[in-house]
This record gives sequence, C-alpha cells and structure tokens, in this order.
Amino acid sequence: MEHPVRDIRRRIERDLATRKRRVYLAAIGFALVVTALSWLTRGPDDPLLTYGYPVLFLVLLGFALVLWRQWLALWPVEVTMLAVIATVILGRLFWHLHLAGPLEEHLLVLAGGHYWSVAVLVVGCFVMLDRRGGLVAGIAVLVVSAVLVATAVARAVVAGDGPPGVAILYLGRVHGFLAALLALVVAIASLREQLHRALARAEALAERATTDPITGLANRWSAEEALERGRDAANRYGHTLSVVLLDLDHFKRINDVHGHEQGDAVLEAVGRRLAGEVREVDTVARWGGEEFLVVAPETTVRDAEAVAVRCREALRSIEHEGLPRVTATFGVAELRSGETLRELLHRADELLYRGKDLGRDQVVATRGEA
Repeated sequence: MEHPVRDIRRRIERDLATRKRRVYLAAIGFALVVTALSWLTRGPDDPLLTYGYPVLFLVLLGFALVLWRQWLALWPVEVTMLAVIATVILGRLFWHLHLAGPLEEHLLVLAGGHYWSVAVLVVGCFVMLDRRGGLVAGIAVLVVSAVLVATAVARAVVAGDGPPGVAILYLGRVHGFLAALLALVVAIASLREQLHRALARAEALAERATTDPITGLANRWSAEEALERGRDAANRYGHTLSVVLLDLDHFKRINDVHGHEQGDAVLEAVGRRLAGEVREVDTVARWGGEEFLVVAPETTVRDAEAVAVRCREALRSIEHEGLPRVTATFGVAELRSGETLRELLHRADELLYRGKDLGRDQVVATRGEA
C-alpha cells in the first residue's frame, strides 16, 4: 500500500506540474512577442539580434508546442528551456561586455536593462528546478556573469583604456543585488518545500480522519457530517433526504472460515461496487463492521429503493474463489418532517432487520410520510 504522505505529495507535484505548464505557455507567449519586437526594432550593427533572434523565436515556438501537446515529461523540457534561456541571456551579456565597444558606453544598457534579465534567470532557476538544483544553477549564473565582467575589465586595462572605475562600481552593485536576490530566493524555495511537506501531511491526516482504511469509503464520522448537511438542507429548503442502510449477510462466517484477510478483501470489493452505483452527491460510508450507509440528499424513498436494488445486484456479482456469493440486506428510509437523524437511522435499521427475518438478501423500504 502507498504511504499516504508520499502518495499525496505525488498528487501535489502532479497538480503543480499542470499549473507550471500553463505558466510556461503564458511566459513563452510573452517571450515570443518580446523577441519579435526586439528583432523588428534592432539596430543595423547588432548581428546577434539580426541572426540569433529568429532562431530563438523558432525554438520558443517548439517549446510551446511540446508543452501544449505534452509530448515529453516536464523535467527534461524545463532543463532544456533553462539551458536555452541561460545561453541567450549570458550570450547577450557577453556581447555587451566584450564585443559591442568600450565598457563604459554600455553601462546604462547593462545596469539599467540587461541585468534584469539575469535576475529573472536566477529566479527561473528555482522555478524550473528544485531548491538544490536552483541553488547550483543560480550560483553558476552569478559566477559566469562575474567572470565576464572581470575579463571585460581586464581587457579594458590591457587595451590601455585605464581602470574603468565607474563600470566596476556599477557592476559591483549589480552583482551585490543579484547575490542578495539569490539568498532571498533560496529562503523562499526552502519555505515552499516545507509548505509542500506540511500540506501533504495535513491532507494525509485529513484523509485518515474521514476515510475508512479498508474500503476507501467515507468513515462513520464523515457519514454523520453528510447526514447533518442533508438534514439542514431538508429543514431549510424542504429538500428530501433518504438513507440506505445495508448489512452483509453471513459475513462473520467468511471471517471465521476463510480468515480476516479474505474478509477485508470482500469489504474492499463491496466498497468499490457500492461507490460505482451511486451519484457523486451521495455519500457511501462504512458505518461499522459489515454495515454500510448510503446518504442520498434530494432523493425520495422510492428513488433510494431503486439505488438499493442496483447495489444488491452489484454485490451479487462479486466473485471470490472459494467464497460464497456476497449478498446484503437493505433498509431504506426517507426523513420525515420533524424527525431526528437518530430516528431516521433507527427506522432504516428496523427495516433492515425486517429483511433479515424475511430471509436476507432483501430490500425493505418505507415511505417518508408518517
């Protein structure tokens, strides 16, 4: 059996992956617009924009198609997208620092514009990767950026342009900001992982509190809540409420002769069959032992009786090698005006035992009117 916390964490991760695909598609759509506008407004002396951005546009379209059609798992797509984005941003940074002319002439573009792309890349490392992978990738981005700046400064000194003090001051401040941003994102990513673990544990505890461990159906406490909701709707809005109480016939004999493991397998099969015969708004619960309860809001006793008949036929079709045919006896009752839930369940129980006296494997119902 799956560990409940691990199972729920996988479910949370699947939901997160679905949401991330949608976010990535929206981000790629925005990036396509920006790439197209950058290419249309390019200068005549910028070969990177002239020749590189059409290729980038096609690559982004390919990513969008892969994400939309879900041709690949999300993880390899994320890693590839991150690598492409990092190559574009850091390649553009290399262009400004080494190929586009004197360093101080590009300070405004670098400090006021392009390094925001580097900051987005640092954050993207943690969005696309887990905390540890994001930290490694983020540090790598900062190291590459610092190396590009250091080599650009060294090149300027060797070329005899003098020590670019203003450039060092501006770019040093920028890298200090990026380092602080990296530390902040690491802290946020750590909190996010702790939150995911806490949500998984909380959901697992909630499932244990409301679910029967053998059948996977609602437990008695959850059924009582459904009964109270149905009674409140009946009292406030005049809705009907019916219950189907059933007890498996000769179930003790199965446990005594074939063992409790076989008995649990029968209970599990019964739970699956009952859940398949009711509406989504109905609640099927293991009421206790071999007793089950169906809470059917906005249902008359006659409609509930039809549900009970379907359930009886579904249980008869359960086959376990070496075990007798599974049957059950049903009591069906509708909430009367002014009646308490205890009185409703007592009537359903009396009808069930009337069916036992009639030979079992019976559905016994009574009208809701007094």
